[in-house]
Amino acid sequence: MHKLIIFLFITLNISIVKGQTQNFIDSLLYNNENELIVFKTNCVGCLVQNEPCEDYVQNGNPWNLFVIWKNSKGYHIRKFNNCGSSDVITLRNWKTDPFKIVSSNTTELDTTELKYPLTYNHKDSTWFETGINHYKYYELSFPTYNVSDLHIKDYAFREPKNDSGVFNQNNEEYKRNENRYAYNRMTTIKKLLDSLLSTIEKKEKKLEIIN
Repeated sequence: MHKLIIFLFITLNISIVKGQTQNFIDSLLYNNENELIVFKTNCVGCLVQNEPCEDYVQNGNPWNLFVIWKNSKGYHIRKFNNCGSSDVITLRNWKTDPFKIVSSNTTELDTTELKYPLTYNHKDSTWFETGINHYKYYELSFPTYNVSDLHIKDYAFREPKNDSGVFNQNNEEYKRNENRYAYNRMTTIKKLLDSLLSTIEKKEKKLEIIN
């Protein structure tokens, strides 16, 4: 019974936060000057200590949602998660402008398909996409652009290891996947993701949620 009450409370809290987030996004859309990107980070199988918000600690798949918008006053970010929301922070400049990346590459962002790693099944001699048990993934939506939502798994961009050359010479599966990772790292999706993550990480303290 106690676990059921906790589950219902968490579910209700998540619904409230989602409602508040959508209301906030809708309020920004009333002003035609605003350009919006909604960026959500998720982690499969992660445990996050985020006191004093105990509900967030109990969630095994934590998420953070960032509403990012641009207008004549600069760039603005507000963070949401199960704990609530942060203050709005404003930046005068963004090193690699994510809005410029989107507006200049709408077709590419809308049509690019990332290539996830493959594994070889020796029993039936077929190749199929494989997944990772523990990974981060990202969701992107673009309310003010004609671009479809994106769902991105972080292991799509794995960097080559020092011994990758040896493996490539002797392992067909490894070689195929290295080529797929290299393709993914060259996409506009990766450029946009790097732009968002680098700035958000630098502003982590200012985006802290304390209630």
